[in-house]
Amino acid sequence: MSNYNIDVSRISALVVAAVSVALFIFAHISGRKKERGQDTMLLAKYPSIYRVITLPSAGQCILKAEGASVEVGDCGWEAEPVCQNGLIYLHGLNDQWQVVWYAGFRPEEVEVVGPKPRSQYYIFPYWRKNNIPQCPFPVKQFKHGTYRTAHFGFPVQVRTNWVQGQKIDWQPT
Repeated sequence: MSNYNIDVSRISALVVAAVSVALFIFAHISGRKKERGQDTMLLAKYPSIYRVITLPSAGQCILKAEGASVEVGDCGWEAEPVCQNGLIYLHGLNDQWQVVWYAGFRPEEVEVVGPKPRSQYYIFPYWRKNNIPQCPFPVKQFKHGTYRTAHFGFPVQVRTNWVQGQKIDWQPT
């Protein structure tokens, strides 16, 4: 009888392990599918690359990495707005797809360069260390490694008054 109990315990453990692995795989696949759907939605809603033709006016939302600056001629990737105030919000990205600056511009301060070749919100899988293509429209004066962008990181969706992992106290004027 004890051998029967051991066999049932082993079979039960194998079944539990198999179900756990299957649930993990299902959750991972459905989570990635949801993320890709959000990336596609954001790309459709914010499809353009812009060039800065005038620096943002005083009082507008501007977040910058340490040592970074928004410069005339920089390219910015259209991004989610902090609030619906008629400004065009852009991510200034470095060559490694990290945010160097995030700013809101009046329409006359930027010009459309063209459509995005891909969504900046799609981050390459963590396991892919090599052969990640460089960002095709990085900020003008960026030299790889110059700006400390670790506290900004990769583009993320706006969450209430949190932008790129930073809480902002900015109020629209």
